[in-house]
Amino acid sequence: MSDDVSFIILVLSTVIHGNTEVPSKPTVTLQPSWTQIYSGETVTVRCEIQGGEGAQWTYEWRAAKLNTPPTSNEYRITVTESDSGGYSCRGRRDYFFSEWSDIITLTVSYKPRPVLTVSPSWLSPGASVTLNCEVEHPSAGWSFYWYKAVPDLSEKSSSYELLPDGSGTAQDSYIIHGQTHTAGYVCRAGRGDPEYHTDHSQPEFVWSAGQFDSFCPFNKVFSNIDLIKICFIF
Repeated sequence: MSDDVSFIILVLSTVIHGNTEVPSKPTVTLQPSWTQIYSGETVTVRCEIQGGEGAQWTYEWRAAKLNTPPTSNEYRITVTESDSGGYSCRGRRDYFFSEWSDIITLTVSYKPRPVLTVSPSWLSPGASVTLNCEVEHPSAGWSFYWYKAVPDLSEKSSSYELLPDGSGTAQDSYIIHGQTHTAGYVCRAGRGDPEYHTDHSQPEFVWSAGQFDSFCPFNKVFSNIDLIKICFIF
């Protein structure tokens, strides 16, 4: 009797006499389980087999982009748009294979840029100003960072100075009390561990009457509307 035939008989005998259990269908999960994932975020893909704890499983993966698929039950990837697609897995123990899991779809989008609004945009000296930072999927664990835009006219650019207590706030709004000068502001958002950050928003400005001379040297040439573009967005 050949070795192949002996092996087949051994396997059939094992199954018939109930000496092994047919593994259940695995499940693929993504962590974090956000509905939208952005390019540059780190994602853990995990294959779970119910009741398979303690068994010596190896794993096979069907994935959107895996040059060398892992044999462990999870792996981490820092995603790009090309990682979008379907992921499924199955487990192997000795000579037995589970079914393939259902496919879970990963959708990766470009790095987001939040939208900052200021209210009011024109104010009397000493009034309070409220900044609001809007990002896609606002319920998805974002924290927020708030900055003052500091113009550098020699370089035709601006740097960002973190506002007091403006690092990683849970609220998507920030109040500045006692605003007295014309100023520009910027926000961005972050989430996850390690923390992933969006791009900075476009600068938005709070204008205070009588502050144009010190704020922008071009005010005698351009209208107030053009000041926003000329002074800050070079």
